[in-house]
Amino acid sequence: MHVEALTRKLEKKVSQLEAEREALLKSEENYRRLNDTLEERIKQAVDDLREKDRILIIQGRQAVMGELIGNIAHQWRQPLNMLALLAQELPMSYQAGTFTKELLEANVTKTMEIIQQMSRTIEDFRSYSQPDREKIDFKVLQVIAKTLSLLEESFKAHLIRTEIEQEGDPVINGYPNEYSQVLLNILSNARDALLARKVASPSIVIRVFSENGSTVVTVTDNAGGIPPEIIDKIFEPYFTTKGPEQGTGLGLFISKTIIEKNMNGVLSARNTGVGAEFRINMKQRRAVP
Repeated sequence: MHVEALTRKLEKKVSQLEAEREALLKSEENYRRLNDTLEERIKQAVDDLREKDRILIIQGRQAVMGELIGNIAHQWRQPLNMLALLAQELPMSYQAGTFTKELLEANVTKTMEIIQQMSRTIEDFRSYSQPDREKIDFKVLQVIAKTLSLLEESFKAHLIRTEIEQEGDPVINGYPNEYSQVLLNILSNARDALLARKVASPSIVIRVFSENGSTVVTVTDNAGGIPPEIIDKIFEPYFTTKGPEQGTGLGLFISKTIIEKNMNGVLSARNTGVGAEFRINMKQRRAVP
């Protein structure tokens, strides 16, 4: 009887342990499924965020391209007037009896120079509008020059003086067209601030220098600076101080996304004594003396 009781007790214990083992296995399976589901949800959430960032960048690029088209129209107005005058000059000189081979050659030469200038404007726009497929090494000063050329006529029309202060000719690795988009946003904002505040002698200074192994580009205006109560919000999506017809509130948010997420740099802003300064820090690839 004593042995039978022990046997029954042992069998009961074994059954209990078996049930606990089955419960443990089931629990492990549930945890595994939960983990797989969680990983899939996290992956989907990350993919969704990347897609949203991509869409925002596209929206920002489209907004900037709209402004660029306006700039091109402005830049073409004067050369088109020149072409019209050159075309009118030929029949008028013929009727006046002053038409000569030398006049014709000079007219054609000047016409071709104007056409080439207009063609370069289109090439700059076409180059800017194409998205970069991969990171490459590029000279910062070349991108700055190309970006300024897109705004040149707008700055001239509003008497905005631009100045570049440089140390060397640094090269960084990244997406040159996206980098240009960032500069274009910052420069356009500086122009708008100068116009809105009716600064007497508007100016924008671009500095390029090296600091602790990084290439630094600063864009500084003399428009009085960013109000302290909003300076911490300017990089937030859809935040704008302009009306809906002037801005989407995406420019600086997209600029920060491009520099920090796409190119592993840092974009920041601060007020100087006379205006706002935007600073782009990028790891320096190499320096060309």
